[in-house]
Amino acid sequence: MSKRKEHIKMTIFIMVAGIASMVLGVFGIVTSRIEKKEYAASTDIRKVSAVIVDFSTYDSKDDNGDVDYTTYKFKISYEIDGKTYKGKCEERVWPRDIAKGYAYDKLRKGDTIKVEVYKTTKGNYKLSPEGNPVDFLLYCAAIPFGLFLVVIMICDIVKDKRKKQSENEVVSKE
Repeated sequence: MSKRKEHIKMTIFIMVAGIASMVLGVFGIVTSRIEKKEYAASTDIRKVSAVIVDFSTYDSKDDNGDVDYTTYKFKISYEIDGKTYKGKCEERVWPRDIAKGYAYDKLRKGDTIKVEVYKTTKGNYKLSPEGNPVDFLLYCAAIPFGLFLVVIMICDIVKDKRKKQSENEVVSKE
């Protein structure tokens, strides 16, 4: 494959990645805003017992290798009014909260935990939005990052066209 074709394919790939980044950023912002508004407008917010279907843990460490906090991620199942719902939730536990850390370390598949759910406008129940500000910031950052990739690739295409045009002019003058 020629270098030119390879360059064109890479340019197209990066442009598609940039556009996808912008779309995902906008989608994330819109869906998180919709969930927060729906939660705020809900007439039924309650805590229910949920069964742990699967779980994983992740230790976030500092530069010295000490644990800053442990993240527990759960896939859960809960039942309300005879209907079963599934969802994912996570909990961060800091080392200074020894009792909470001990309680979460003992959890296994099949155990139950309390989760907050709310009734949607369609009558279904969903897990309360976690409202992680880092996620929102990542959605916001994805938009300018994608725009940056697209603009850089457009500039690259324009530069290539100008270069090719100037080469054609030099050839035609000879």
